[in-house]
This record gives sequence, structure tokens and C-alpha cells, in this order.
Amino acid sequence: MQIRSGSLLVAHPKYSDREHSQHVVYITESTGTSTMGIKLNESSRYDMYDLMFNKGIIWQGDRELYLGGDINPNSLVMLHTNEWYSANTMQVDNYFAISSDYVMIDKLTEHNTPDWYRLFLGCLGWSPQELESELRTARPKWLLLSKPSQVLIESDYNHMWDLALEEYSQDIFDSYF
Repeated sequence: MQIRSGSLLVAHPKYSDREHSQHVVYITESTGTSTMGIKLNESSRYDMYDLMFNKGIIWQGDRELYLGGDINPNSLVMLHTNEWYSANTMQVDNYFAISSDYVMIDKLTEHNTPDWYRLFLGCLGWSPQELESELRTARPKWLLLSKPSQVLIESDYNHMWDLALEEYSQDIFDSYF
């Protein structure tokens, strides 16, 4: 079981703890020293207008903000299609990238946007041993979906966990036939 950038962690329907119940996490980086990800399906109580207004920026759109995780919870991270870039953009896989910088905000306020994007506050992180143990125990907290579909990543956050379980089940079924 290889954890790599672009994989999804799907909260196990039976064994995940209350803290991770029904979460879907997109792995943005996986190295020998750490694994980083963004929780895709937890809405925040903020929107971009509120956040930008507090920084003195007039925001024209009403983009919802999601809670990406408890590491750097005040940092703004954008998951987006990879045809777009900013000063601090990292390619995650063949279709998605992440950005996090002030140039990104400037571009968005000027209506220079990727084809698709979502904005998150914070991210999640694990040591390699920590995540491996959460995946390989007799009662794993997570299911690993190694090649999630673009449709799943871009789906409505309210239905994402159910869709991720369906895609995971189909992936397991396909591996046997």
C-alpha cells in the first residue's frame, strides 16, 4: 500500500474515531519524512468575503472556505486544477496543484482563476509511521484510495464521503476481476 501525492484517505465507516468520522483527505505531499494532506469535506463558518474584508481586500465573489486541518489553521491553501499557477504552487498529480501565497490572492481578486478551485484553512500532517499504523492496524482509521477520480475531488462536500466509499468499493471489486 503506497501512500502518494494525489491519493485519498477515506474515514473508515466502522473504525474511524469521532474526530475523523466521514472525513475525506486529499494527500498533497508524501515523502520519507512526512505526509501532508487537506481535509476536503468540512465547511468552515467563514467565506472569502469575510476573510478578505478583515485583511482590507474587497472580495467580489462569495467563495466558501473549508477547514483543511489543524496545522497552520490561519493559512490559506488553494487546491486547484494544474493549468494555473502562482508564486508558490506545487503540482500534486497530473490534474491538481496547491498554492498558498499573497500573489494567489491578487490573481483571484483580478479574476485570474483556475478552471476549478477550493480554498482551505490549514492542513493535516503525519509522520510516516503514524499514518502507516492508522492504515495497517486490524481496525484501520482510514481506507486508502490510490487513484481517486477528478469527479470525486470536485464533488459537493456534503456527499463526498459517500461517493468516496463507493469509489473505494468499486476499486476493490475491480482489483479482483
